[in-house]
Amino acid sequence: MADFRNLAPFPKLPKISIGSKATTFMIAVIIVVLIILDGLVSVPPGHVGIIYDRGRGVLADELPEGLHLKIPFWQVSYLTDVRTQEYTMSVAAGEGAVYSDDSMTAPTSDGQTVWVDATVLFHVDQNKAAELFQAVGPNYVQKIVRPIARSQIRSQIAKYTAIDVYAKKRDDAEKGIDERIKELYSEKDIVLEKLLLRHIAFSDQYASAIEEKQVAEQRIQKAEYQKLEAAELKQKIIIEAEAEAEAISLKGKSLRLNPQVIQFEFVQKMAPDISWGIMPDSIVPLINLQ
Repeated sequence: MADFRNLAPFPKLPKISIGSKATTFMIAVIIVVLIILDGLVSVPPGHVGIIYDRGRGVLADELPEGLHLKIPFWQVSYLTDVRTQEYTMSVAAGEGAVYSDDSMTAPTSDGQTVWVDATVLFHVDQNKAAELFQAVGPNYVQKIVRPIARSQIRSQIAKYTAIDVYAKKRDDAEKGIDERIKELYSEKDIVLEKLLLRHIAFSDQYASAIEEKQVAEQRIQKAEYQKLEAAELKQKIIIEAEAEAEAISLKGKSLRLNPQVIQFEFVQKMAPDISWGIMPDSIVPLINLQ
């Protein structure tokens, strides 16, 4: 066996020193600061705080606006916006202020297809934000707001004809959609504020047909007006003729009873330079025509 006694000893490793008291103090201060910072939750205006506890899960009580404490590194905080939010479906890309989507198509009861631009105004129920976060997570617009809004718009518009949803019963359609979406959102802890049907458009062919129909209706209305006007004019002429006939009849009767009236009217109509004189009824008047 080889003799290891004559071998040179291993070199000694340098001792690792923790450092000076100042370094230790600085490390301790940094740890304390980190603990304090992680133990504070600042909730800005229009938001609520949600706490996830690693032992108990999502806590039921939301944190209101302001500064709050939590267990450092054991509890994690999340912020949820509870202000009014907007989800817009529009033919113009990017028209929505926050969330936007393409204009949607919807069938009508008479087999037409309409293009609908709509805006959904909503907010998260601040008293149920923790439940929404636990059940759905932060992507509630993509998972709840969008699919419910689009499906109910299609479903409700299918109850009306194209011309009704365009003009005659548009308010009814909007009200029906609003009520149905509000009910479904409420089940998911979201509050619908207002649904706005901003624009409804048809195909070019159907739009032309509607325009032609409206022109025809206007012509019919004009003809009816002219007919009524002619009837009123006819009635006016009849009334005037009857009045004139009655006047002539009365005048003739008066002349028959009073022949002297003829002579009086004759005299009234004579020119100023004609001399005249009243004669007995059986004698023709003598007139000086010079």
